[in-house]
Amino acid sequence: MRWSRKVSFWEHEITKRQRGKTYTVRWTVESERHREPLRGKVAADTRKAELMTAYARGERFDIESGKPESEVRAESVMDWFAATLQYTETRWPFIGSRQRQSIAEGLSEATLAVLKPSKRRPTDDEIRAALRQWAYAERLHGDDVPERHAETVAWLREHTVDMTAFDDEQTGPLIARGILEALSRRKDGTAASANYANRRRTTVNTFFEYAAEVRLIKTNPLARVSWKRPQSDDTVDPVVVPNAKQIRRLLATVPTHGKLGKRMEAFFAVMAYAGLRPEEVIALHRDNLELPDEETDDGTEFGEFRLRRADTHAPTRFNDDRSKRRSRRRLKHRSEKTVRRVPIEPRLVVQLRRHIAAFGFGPGDRLFVGPQGGVLSTDRVGKVWREIRPHALTEEELTRDLAKVPYNLRHACVSNWLAAGIDPAQVAEWAGHSVETLLEEYVKCLDGNAERAKRRLLQALAEDDDDESEDEAAGEGGGEAV
Repeated sequence: MRWSRKVSFWEHEITKRQRGKTYTVRWTVESERHREPLRGKVAADTRKAELMTAYARGERFDIESGKPESEVRAESVMDWFAATLQYTETRWPFIGSRQRQSIAEGLSEATLAVLKPSKRRPTDDEIRAALRQWAYAERLHGDDVPERHAETVAWLREHTVDMTAFDDEQTGPLIARGILEALSRRKDGTAASANYANRRRTTVNTFFEYAAEVRLIKTNPLARVSWKRPQSDDTVDPVVVPNAKQIRRLLATVPTHGKLGKRMEAFFAVMAYAGLRPEEVIALHRDNLELPDEETDDGTEFGEFRLRRADTHAPTRFNDDRSKRRSRRRLKHRSEKTVRRVPIEPRLVVQLRRHIAAFGFGPGDRLFVGPQGGVLSTDRVGKVWREIRPHALTEEELTRDLAKVPYNLRHACVSNWLAAGIDPAQVAEWAGHSVETLLEEYVKCLDGNAERAKRRLLQALAEDDDDESEDEAAGEGGGEAV
């Protein structure tokens, strides 16, 4: 729609007919003329007064239909369920499988907070299943409503609030607050983690921004609610980050996990010494890898990863190709054409050469595959890690959740880069972060840097004191003899 506030009103046009006179209300929006014939002068005067009142309130008018915004919106009232279906249709083609899954989960939880009362209400689990499996997933592949969800979907079409309810000054904030409360709880009613709540809040906030953009609502209702977001717990805790000796113990234990473990020693080493995410390691191919010439390498040469894509995993219903669990997408927070370069330090060069000599490249020139040539999944990677940890770590280390997940190896790598004094901008580039995100997530791991900085400052102060003492000594001995 095209909108304008340039509106002009004209006198009624009166037409005599056999059954009486017709009074035509006339006005223009921009240069477009609009007419509305009515029987009777009172009706025409009333209609003109409605239009002029809307104009006096400062409303915009639709150039094509000539109607004020309030009327256009009233004619296009949409309920929450229909609006979320429209929104997911709009977003689906342009986002990856993991983001599709996140949207489905966030909107499903929010929907539970906008339901109209009903005696025949489906259970929360039935509603979640219908939304996550069909409405926000299988439907977007063109699937009809499956029988198991038919009654729930039919009920939802009639029992979610109209989007205009969010514009009401009294009910709007109450409904919005109810959504925020629902997003802050888990299924069992207990408080959700800060990350869980904030991710879902972001998802629903984006939906409301879309709804405001297409004029389903006037403004984003979440902006009118006084709500303190829970403090994010994304900050990396140094307690769970393994040190160099612990990493060596862990990597040495991986090959004991049968045939798959032997193939995954280098996999985990890439995370520990190059800081790649699991989905980035899974996606590595021959052309992403550049190793120094083995004949001339004296053990000090670096190689380089040239990363272009990542293999994400999600339930198949969120993938474009439902025959596969993985979805090959661009790098996180990067454009389609971005190539991220990451150094391969000498000890990792050695491990990668050993891996390639033992196993070669898999189908499609993949660097890491299973014993049968299958593509690895993050679930399978996690399973191997859970099974080797008890054999590599002490009871005390296990109790404090040291290296609980493979991702902690990436944390260790990035922390070591920062501790080595490498410019944070360079570390952020290698890690695939923004500098802001890097410093926010690894702030606790910077404590060592702070201590080193203090020691350097003390050293500098001591040198200044020495210089001052030398100057004083020179001044005392440099005067004229008496």
